[in-house]
Amino acid sequence: MTLPLRSNNAIKQIRRDEKTAMSDVVVVGAGPIGSYTAYQLADLGFEVVLIEEDNEIGKDVICTGVISTEAFQHFNLPKRSIISEIKSISFFSPSSVTIDYTPSSTLAFVVDRGLFDRGILEQAKKKGVDVHLGEKVCQVNSYEDFVEIESGNEHCTKKVRAKVAVLATGINYQLHRSLGLGLPTGFMQGTQTEVEVEGLSETEIYVGKRISPGAFAWALPLGNGWARMGILAESKGVSHLKGFLKERFAGRIKQESPRIFQKRIACGAIKRSVRNRILTVGEAAGQVKTTTGGGIFYGLLCSETAVNVLQEGFSKGDLSEKQLIQYDKLWKSKLGKELRMGIWMRKVMKKLTDKQIDKIFKFVREKVSVREMLERKIKFDYHTGVISLGLRLLRGLI
Repeated sequence: MTLPLRSNNAIKQIRRDEKTAMSDVVVVGAGPIGSYTAYQLADLGFEVVLIEEDNEIGKDVICTGVISTEAFQHFNLPKRSIISEIKSISFFSPSSVTIDYTPSSTLAFVVDRGLFDRGILEQAKKKGVDVHLGEKVCQVNSYEDFVEIESGNEHCTKKVRAKVAVLATGINYQLHRSLGLGLPTGFMQGTQTEVEVEGLSETEIYVGKRISPGAFAWALPLGNGWARMGILAESKGVSHLKGFLKERFAGRIKQESPRIFQKRIACGAIKRSVRNRILTVGEAAGQVKTTTGGGIFYGLLCSETAVNVLQEGFSKGDLSEKQLIQYDKLWKSKLGKELRMGIWMRKVMKKLTDKQIDKIFKFVREKVSVREMLERKIKFDYHTGVISLGLRLLRGLI
């Protein structure tokens, strides 16, 4: 599908109607990926407008808040948002066969998403990004030499023009439909609660058909007796989470009826992440781990790629789809295999019975050499290596 450009007559009419200032880039969505994209572009000297529908950033975000140490090393992220460190993980089979993993260094950090999101936005503001909160973007129009954003509160009467637009709209794909960008290949449900719990000192991961077919549950200590607990599931996330809490933490949780939150999570890349003078980043492009549902690291990584492609496009004076398609090819060459492998792994896991999963856990627990091989393949943000090895081992076991 080719997105039609507006005619020269239409463009002339728009210019006669009103004189609107032209920015270099308009970013739609001030979550961490949108704000970080705006920050990078402004740091390079571009004039950037950042538009966000919500009046407040980082409020009521449904996210485990787990971000790798590599992300904090590679990107300029707000360290004051860190709540705790993940230094070890215990994995539980359906019958509670346990495998413990304790690497030589910290695996990841747990962050306060409110502080994290607002911290990145503040960095963008300090670089001169023009931030507009509480403005919904209703439409994005692509013309031959600029884009026009229609935004506002109820009637979307405000118009902003820029040479290029970046969509960082997260799980909201309303603009995608009108622009012909398509949707992710699938979705998962992320369901989560925060509770006071006894006897939780390290991160715990639970698998099994009764827990969540093809996915997993987690219990993540936050400190002072509090924890985030949640489920990644294809469907019935709330039901799965309630069952998990009742089965695995009976008598240990202080709250009788904790508040449960749920959101959709993209699972797979959108068909195309660029159009003429428009590109998408983060969950808006499906840049989310299909294994765990985490999107921060992949989104930041692809944001960097997007900024590099845009910088090249500005230097050439070419922001057409032909130029921007490099971004689509680059990020999919980096992450495409990871996304496909994660989907494949979940399909395999979904077919396993609880007895088979128990058998796998017992095998890995008893075979030190196998466990050591798997541990050498573990990377927090990249899972293809450990999945490939795990699937090869499965062939001879199941």
